[in-house]
Amino acid sequence: MTASGRFLYVQNTTAGNVQGYAVRNDGSLKLVTTATGLPRFANGIGMEGIAAS
Repeated sequence: MTASGRFLYVQNTTAGNVQGYAVRNDGSLKLVTTATGLPRFANGIGMEGIAAS
């Protein structure tokens, strides 16, 4: 979750992507971006977090 509370980023190890969601005023989420091309790990072991600035 960003400091502003306006965006949530989710790491998906098995798909090899990170998805970004806008947080709407009612708290629901809207998918706004997907970053692909990251390593895929079928067993769920691999990427261990997200760092953003």
